[in-house]
Amino acid sequence: MKSTELTAIEARAADWIAERDRGDGRLPAQRQTELDDWLCASPAHRVAFLRLDHAWHRADRLRALQSPAPVLRQPAPRRGGWAWLARPPLRYAAAGLSLATLTLALVLGVKFNTEPDTVNYATARGQRESVMLTDGSQLTLNTATQLRTAVTAQARQVWLERGEAFFDIAHDAQRPFVIHAGKQTVTVLGTKFSLYRDGERLRVAVLEGRVQLQSERSRPTVLTRADAALAEAGNLLVTKQSPQQLTASLGWLQGKLVFNEVSLAEAARQFNRYGSKQLVIQDDAAARIGIGGVFDAANVEAFARLLHAGFGLQVRVEGDEIQISSPAS
Repeated sequence: MKSTELTAIEARAADWIAERDRGDGRLPAQRQTELDDWLCASPAHRVAFLRLDHAWHRADRLRALQSPAPVLRQPAPRRGGWAWLARPPLRYAAAGLSLATLTLALVLGVKFNTEPDTVNYATARGQRESVMLTDGSQLTLNTATQLRTAVTAQARQVWLERGEAFFDIAHDAQRPFVIHAGKQTVTVLGTKFSLYRDGERLRVAVLEGRVQLQSERSRPTVLTRADAALAEAGNLLVTKQSPQQLTASLGWLQGKLVFNEVSLAEAARQFNRYGSKQLVIQDDAAARIGIGGVFDAANVEAFARLLHAGFGLQVRVEGDEIQISSPAS
């Protein structure tokens, strides 16, 4: 937050406190509601208000101990009304605030907001988006992906709600980067890898560096370059990928689907993540056909034409469905 923003927040907090004290420590119901709304709008508002309020009362106590003489009230013109000078100006009281007081204000603020502020990102079907975080890390979201991030001075966290993302994480030994994906947790310092969450199933592919994968029911497992992992229901399968397999798993970064002898059923499932038109395989014989090659993820119609030309499969379009079936006998 910029210093000018902080100054404005502190000035507003001081205005609220001064107005409250002009009413013998209470605000009218309507103004109290407005103050509550302002406090709930941002943790920075609450911290500034609590910090200045504590300093204000502390200055009162110090003044009472130092001088038994009564304090004269002198009205002074001020924008928006009168400011009573029964106490030292807030800016002087705030200057004497101790570290312990600041800590107290921060702790009290937690009860209003128990989680760090997060930023939400989402992509539509067929969309791909790159995001640069404040720590220098870059995230690339694949089709139909939803996640939220929280990067603070103390921690870096991401919650992958659904979909797939590639992570290029800036190294920071003091702040490990933690990704929550359902019951799975991935912890990194600085590396490049992809995650694909489908319900409670999580796929991991590591391009560079090392990541630690842990689920609720398993011990932490460290994955290194070219490792791939599939975690589901407390089970974890780790395999070493060939360069071709690694390239295939990350083909979506260029908008491509790379298949290495996968079944047509699996190829259709991958295509259906991207387009509004859905491939429907209508019989087991067609579903078991092996598919290999590089295809444009956004052009399922061209893929269907190749199925007809290369395998003689029947292709029929019905609304938003492209129905694929074995040749008529």
